[in-house]
Parts: sequence; structure tokens; C-alpha cells
Amino acid sequence: MTRRGLATLALLSVLALPALAHADEPQPSPERIKAAAEEFDRGRRAYLAKDFEQAAVHFENAYRDAPRAETLRLAIRARRDAKQLARAATLAAIAQQRYPEDASTNQLAKETLEAAAPQLHEYAVDCSVECAVAADGRVVSQSDALHHRIFLDPGSHDLGISFSQGRAAAKKIEATRGGKDTLAFEAPPLPPVERPPPPPSERATRPPPPPPPPPAREKPLGPVVFFVGAGLTAAAGAATIWSGIDTQNAPGVDAVRRECAGKDASCPAYQEGQDKELRTNVALGATIGLAVVTGVIGVFFTQWSSTRPETSAGLRVGPGGVVARF
Repeated sequence: MTRRGLATLALLSVLALPALAHADEPQPSPERIKAAAEEFDRGRRAYLAKDFEQAAVHFENAYRDAPRAETLRLAIRARRDAKQLARAATLAAIAQQRYPEDASTNQLAKETLEAAAPQLHEYAVDCSVECAVAADGRVVSQSDALHHRIFLDPGSHDLGISFSQGRAAAKKIEATRGGKDTLAFEAPPLPPVERPPPPPSERATRPPPPPPPPPAREKPLGPVVFFVGAGLTAAAGAATIWSGIDTQNAPGVDAVRRECAGKDASCPAYQEGQDKELRTNVALGATIGLAVVTGVIGVFFTQWSSTRPETSAGLRVGPGGVVARF
């Protein structure tokens, strides 16, 4: 059997081994273990079909679901066979940091990094809080951490840093062969916490009180004017009655007929009666006029009630109970 055949057989035997956990690895949930097993099997099939890039993708997925040194080693080998040295070197740096006591893992990582050093640009990425790193829109970190060590091919790259709660940062970098740099990123401030509005108070939910009625318009005259007018009307009425009685009695109808029989209108008794009748009519007209004027004053110009607030003491019942009024 050729050397290449022996290498392939050795690789297939590794692929067939179960991915055993190290003591310091966190135990994933049964669901993630199942997902990792499915991804591992897809990676194995892709590797046998010599689709190394897809094999590497599946091995990396399996490693994220259930981190194991064996799975990470297979991802590194698949990236190297796919001629993706930058990705293989980044995975090798993770392997050195995560599994320093694993001899097989460290040997593979060392070989990969020695081959990558003169050809790639190494970046140490430091974040103020745990972050994930992406280059040219593809994630290169396997988990969130404060420190990352990544490798990039020479050329321009768009580096993206993502923090928790949707925070992010970005930087344009220029990678060179054999270059080595450190990049530091500060997480943007956390967005303000939106507090729910306070529950409406009882006063806020109560309908507003109706507006107070407009103040009553005051009239120009007080009741005294009306009563004076009423008194004058009564006096004029009394004078009219007296004048009418006086006209009837002095000189009287019988006296006028007796004294003015056979005489014309120039008879003194007749003239006296005419004057008194005119006086009575004038008094009656004055009485009627005073009555009309007094009525108009009482209805339209007299302020009968006060528009000032009540000042008399007493009690009234309000929404809060009995309230004293002074």
C-alpha cells in the first residue's frame, strides 16, 4: 500500500472514532449533541467525497454544537486540504488556546501555524466585553470571547465586531504577508432601557369636571329704583282717583246743568268741570306711564339676586362627603 493510501486509511479511522469530551469541556444538551452528531456525519461524507470545504463547514458546525478537540482537528485538516490556510490557521489558534494539554491537537496546530506565519497576516483582537469577529461578512470566531487571534490573507478586508444587544463596530484593514497587529474595540454603550408607562392613576381615569357656568350678567339698577317707581305709580294712581272724584263732585253734573242752563260753553261751572276732567285725564296718563316704565325697569333693568359667591355658613354634600361652608 502506498504512503498516500496509508494516510487516507489513517484519516478514515480517525473519522470513525467517536468524539470524546475532555474533562474541562461543558456538557452540551442532548439536542445539541444530536445536532453535532448529524453535522459530524455530513462532514465525514463530504470529506470522503473530497469536498473539503463543505466537510470543514460541517465539522465547524459540529464543534459549535458540541465542542470537542477531535472535531476541531478534523475541521483544521479539512480547511488545509481545501487550500484555505487563513481559516485553518485561525482554527489552529483556537485549538492551541482551548486544548493546551492535548498533544495531538497541539502538534497539528503548531504545524498549521508554522506554515501560515510567513504567508498570512496575524491579528490579535481585544474587546472591552465579549464579542464575535467576522471578516468580509463571514464569521471567523467560533464563540464570543474577550480576545481573538485570527489570520487573514493579504489584501483589504472589512472587519466586523459584534457585541450583545445588537451593538457592533467595524474597521477597514489592510493585511500583508507575515504581518502582525493588535486591534482593540470598545463596545458601544447599551441602548437606554425603555420603561413601560406608569399605570394611569384614579384621578387620570376620572372624567374631567364640567366647566363652570359663565357668570350671570349684572343689570344696572337695584331693586330700590323699581320700588321708587312703584311708589310713584301708586301715588299717581291715588291722585288720579282723587281728581276723578273731585271732578264728579265739584261742581258736579247737576250743578253744571242748573247754573249753565240756556248758556253757552263759556259758563264758569262748565269751564271748571272741563278743567278738572282734563286734570284727571292727565293724571291717569301719568299713572299709566309710570306703571309701564316701572314694569320695564323691574323686568329688564333690575338686578333682583346677587351674583357674588354665597358667604352664608352652612353644610353641603360633596363627592368627598359633608363639607362645611363659611
